[in-house]
Amino acid sequence: MQEPVKPLDRNRLSVLVAVLLLGNVIFCLIELPEHVWKLEPLGSPLEIRVTGTWLLIALMVGLVCSGTNLTLHDHPHLAEHPGRPIYIFWILPGVMAGFSAYLLARAPTRPLLIGGLILAGVGISLTISAEYTAVSPDAPGYPLAQLALNVLAYLLAFTLFTIIYHTRTRSLVTATLTLLTATLSALDLLSVADVQFRRVLLFAGIVGLIIGESTWALNYWQISAWVGGLLLLLIFYVAVNVAHQHLLERLSVSTLVEFAVVAIVVLVIILLRAP
Repeated sequence: MQEPVKPLDRNRLSVLVAVLLLGNVIFCLIELPEHVWKLEPLGSPLEIRVTGTWLLIALMVGLVCSGTNLTLHDHPHLAEHPGRPIYIFWILPGVMAGFSAYLLARAPTRPLLIGGLILAGVGISLTISAEYTAVSPDAPGYPLAQLALNVLAYLLAFTLFTIIYHTRTRSLVTATLTLLTATLSALDLLSVADVQFRRVLLFAGIVGLIIGESTWALNYWQISAWVGGLLLLLIFYVAVNVAHQHLLERLSVSTLVEFAVVAIVVLVIILLRAP
């Protein structure tokens, strides 16, 4: 008989969110010095600017990952799914925290900062709550929680692809960042398959490489940031779902044709609406 699932510790979650939001407020009041690293990868100059915002992002991601780990360890069924290590559950809350810190550091007015803090707190709380529910596939709320997490993963991937593509920096930087983003997002999406984790890791890495190479190619195309983000999302969606079907041993010619048709239709719509 399975041990009953404990309710999520709301007090612990509240403390975590309060610390995260307080950290964002403190960093908005303190201006840290900027450090510039000058490198020459592949024989051409490259400047990396490390600002207080990036320090804040690193701190917020570390805090939310630690808090998520502590919160999920209360779940009695966590050890029953070795194919999905606990650190996979850190990905979406961590990305949410980092993205929230990035946006809050750029809030131009105090009302926007306050509103952003409220939205960030609610979003991170809901994400961790959904991750807690999604630990056990037998939980009554599992289908809805997993669906919400999948949608969030694709939305975050699209947003990060668009922001990275908008920078128009060297392909060495943008392709590397989209590769890391796609790999982490694919890890989260593919880990729900009940297979050995090293296979999930392999296919997530392949998806990341596909997105990195696609970014490198798209950088030679003069298109808007949102079109570039949509194209990368389309490639990511097809690659992840083909990999997922393969891991489940359900990949067939009809499935490939279905994904190809969907991809072609969406691609045509994007290109027709592109400026």
